[in-house]
Amino acid sequence: MTTVFELNKRVTLQARGLDRTSLNAPGKAWRNVVPGDGKVWASIKDISGRQFVAAGGTQNQVQTEITIRRRAGVLPSMRILHGGFVYDIQAVLERGSGWLILMCKKEVFSA
Repeated sequence: MTTVFELNKRVTLQARGLDRTSLNAPGKAWRNVVPGDGKVWASIKDISGRQFVAAGGTQNQVQTEITIRRRAGVLPSMRILHGGFVYDIQAVLERGSGWLILMCKKEVFSA
């Protein structure tokens, strides 16, 4: 069971939003979901990893479990940013009435 004390990381929850490109064409950009600084408290645990060869190079894939307080509207199309990594949300699971478990794929962030 998750406790509030385990939520020791500040992460940014983002969703795709409509935007305009430099040529004023419609596009999609990532937007913070939470007002203000866009951050929520979370617990982050890498739960599995594998290494494989694809496209002529070595690839790494890490599955990560991120726990946050329950909030409406969190979808698998969203992502989390923390510590130079992007966590693409693959599934949103409810744990009890107060928590969401976000099953994510971890990637290196490139700004």
